Amino acid sequence: MSAEPRSRRAGDWEKPPADVEGPSVRPMFDALDEARSFGAPAPSVARGQVILRETQGPHEAWAHASGRDLAITQLSPGACPGHLLRVNLDDMGFDAGGFDGDLRVRGTLAGKAFSIVSVLERDGALNQWGHKVDEGDILTIPPGGELDGRFQGRTAYAVVTAPWGLVMQRAEAFEWLADPGFWTEAAVYSPPPPARAACRRVLRDCATLMRTMGDGVPASAIDILRQDLLDGVLSAVAEAREPAARRQGVLNAARIVRGAEDFIEGGDTRQAVQIEDVCRALNISRRTLYRAFHDLLDVSPKAYLRLKNMSAARARLLDAANRPTTVTQVALDHGFWELGRFAGAYRTMFGESPSETLRAHGGLRR
Repeated sequence: MSAEPRSRRAGDWEKPPADVEGPSVRPMFDALDEARSFGAPAPSVARGQVILRETQGPHEAWAHASGRDLAITQLSPGACPGHLLRVNLDDMGFDAGGFDGDLRVRGTLAGKAFSIVSVLERDGALNQWGHKVDEGDILTIPPGGELDGRFQGRTAYAVVTAPWGLVMQRAEAFEWLADPGFWTEAAVYSPPPPARAACRRVLRDCATLMRTMGDGVPASAIDILRQDLLDGVLSAVAEAREPAARRQGVLNAARIVRGAEDFIEGGDTRQAVQIEDVCRALNISRRTLYRAFHDLLDVSPKAYLRLKNMSAARARLLDAANRPTTVTQVALDHGFWELGRFAGAYRTMFGESPSETLRAHGGLRR
C-alpha cells in the first residue's frame, strides 16, 4: 500500500475516506435516525468518556493516558501536531489518532490489558523492536509489554485495548489464534492487502461513529462496537499466517539502545553517566554502542541523552496542571544547569519557550 504524499497537512489525517460508512456501522446510524424520526426516547448513554481534541503531539496524547507509562523523546526540532480520539467501551478501550514528528517511543501501553495497534497510514519510516513496520501492519502487545521504536514523519494509528479474557474469548472464533501461548510475546504482523483494507475500514467506521455521537453513544451500541473492533483486528491477524509475516524479538541495535537506556535511567545521574560506563555495563565496545544508536536513531549516545532529557522536561511542563512546578525546577531536575542555554535549546526544539509551555498548562511562573 503506497504512502500518502508529504504535502498533506496534519489535520488531514482526521478526514475519513469515502468508504468510511461501511456495512459494520451503517445499520447503527440507520437505527438511531429511525428512532429520532418517530420520537422514540433518547437511547441510554454508554458508560465511559469520549475525548476528541487536537494535541501538541504524543507527549500530550499518549504519555498522560490512564494506565500508560511511555517515555517519548523528540529526535529533531519542530512541532509535532496531532489529533486524538479516545473512547472507553466498558472494559475495552479504543484510540484513533495521528501525529507528525521524529520520535523515539518506549514504554507500556497498558499494564493490565492486551493492546493491538494498527498502523492506518504513514509517510515516513517506522520501526518497532528494530523491525520495519509498514502501513497496514498490526502490532500485538501483551499486558505490561512495551512499545519500543521510532516514528518518523506522519503516522495515523488505532489502538484497541482489551482484557486478556475478552481477547481469548473472541480469539476462539479464529482457530489458531485460540492458543494462549500465541499471545505471550509482542509481535508485528503483516496481513495481506485485502485483510489490511478490511481492518482499516472497520477501525475507521467505528471511529467515525464515535466522533459523530460523542458522549451520546448509546449503551445498546457498546456490545456491537466492542465486537466489531476486536473481530476487525483479529481477522487481520488471522490472515497473517505465514511464518515470515510474524516478526518478533528485538534486533541487536534495538537491544543495545534499550540496555543503554535502562543503565542510564537506573543510575539516577543522567548527565554524570559516561559513555565508558555504558560500554562497560553492556560489555560492548564504544564503536558498537555508537553504531547501534546511529543505526536505530541517527544520533550519537550523548546527543540522544540530551534529547531524552529535553523531552522529559517538556513532558513535565505539559503536566504542570496536575503537578505545579517552575521552569527552573524542571531544568535542574533534568540536568540543565545553565538556564539560558536550556531556554534557547528548548525553543529551538519545540517552537516555544519553556515559560510559554508552562503558562499554557497551568504551572507556576518562575
